[in-house]
Amino acid sequence: MANYKAVANGNWSALATWQDDSTGSYVASTVLPGASDVVYFNNFTVQMDVDVTVLEIRNDSATGVTQGGAGVISTSRTVNADLYHRISLIAITATSPDVVNITGNMPGTAGPTYNVIGLSISGNCTVNYVGDVRSSTNNSAAIRAINVGAGATLNLTGDVYAGGVNAPVGNFNSSDGIRLDSNSTLNIVGNVYGGFQNAGNSGVRLIGTNQTISITGNLNGLGSTSISAPNPAVLLNSTAVFSITGNLTAGQNAPALYGPTATTEVQVFGNVQNASNGYMATIAPYVYLDAAVTQWEFRKSNLNTNTLYTPGVATGHPAEANVRTGTVYGPTNNLTGTCAVPPSGSVALGVPVDNTVGTAYVDATSLANALTGSLAAPLATSLFTEISGSSDPLAERMRNQSTVQTTGAQLAGLL
Repeated sequence: MANYKAVANGNWSALATWQDDSTGSYVASTVLPGASDVVYFNNFTVQMDVDVTVLEIRNDSATGVTQGGAGVISTSRTVNADLYHRISLIAITATSPDVVNITGNMPGTAGPTYNVIGLSISGNCTVNYVGDVRSSTNNSAAIRAINVGAGATLNLTGDVYAGGVNAPVGNFNSSDGIRLDSNSTLNIVGNVYGGFQNAGNSGVRLIGTNQTISITGNLNGLGSTSISAPNPAVLLNSTAVFSITGNLTAGQNAPALYGPTATTEVQVFGNVQNASNGYMATIAPYVYLDAAVTQWEFRKSNLNTNTLYTPGVATGHPAEANVRTGTVYGPTNNLTGTCAVPPSGSVALGVPVDNTVGTAYVDATSLANALTGSLAAPLATSLFTEISGSSDPLAERMRNQSTVQTTGAQLAGLL
């Protein structure tokens, strides 16, 4: 491992741009920076004209190194390095259809000045970033991790963290994880966190209009001691196309979504949880909960949890298929049973049904038992009545037929 520092404005690929301390002190480099090396811009501007793989890229100060300097990417490029931005570190001016791929974490810094940007995208190219990004580590300055300029696209796989500068709410000098200009596109696969001081430090801040944002991950407001200075995970603006596949969780006085005057319509595919002190997870006019949302956790006046569930969620109520057809039930009478229960007279004798047993004689055994048991006499009486009283031709003939009983009666009369 060696430390490299730029000693002139120039191309990354030029040996004349670099000195390194592989010999114990800085001397002219004989090889370009490699995968285990740390690179300092040393207050010079370096054109990143080749793909780069190093351990770290920095513009803070160190022994023999002056703070400052930046890298410039003007075409499709691949960079593998952790990025440490004491002041603005890398400017991407590439334009569509150029694609810049960056892999590495941006741990954040305590920068000395305002409007420091780790990665500034001013061209309308596409940037694919893999790694976690953080704007700042304390409250000494307003620092952004990434600024996405008009027309640019950023696809980020990793978590995004805001910083903690004390500044007026909505002030341009806030520490935001990612800031989006008009007509830009942001796709995040990862979680987004708000700031940690008493100002509007946002994980993602929308500046201007007509952005397109998709976040697959959770939004978390970390907290603030001031209601008038929230630190949201996402600060909305007037117009954008915005969807979130993940949960929204508020911190103390810090919402996941904040934009009380925004006209952005936010589609949420996840559950919502207000803070333990009752602070709302979303403070925005247009938030639409998808069918995937099953609950929203509020607080009662005593701050006990009060969870609202969508219909169909298992909350102790039986499933609709297990409740008698037409029975309306549920916490707000929003469920209707669909289980059809036949009457006992339609169920075989003795078979359990509802809260009784069936009474119908629908099988051979029960019918035979009935004919030789309790039904025998009523059945005989019914048949006799039918035969003796009916005007049916067959009944008429049977009334005049000789039987054992009538013949016996006739013989007895002759004796």
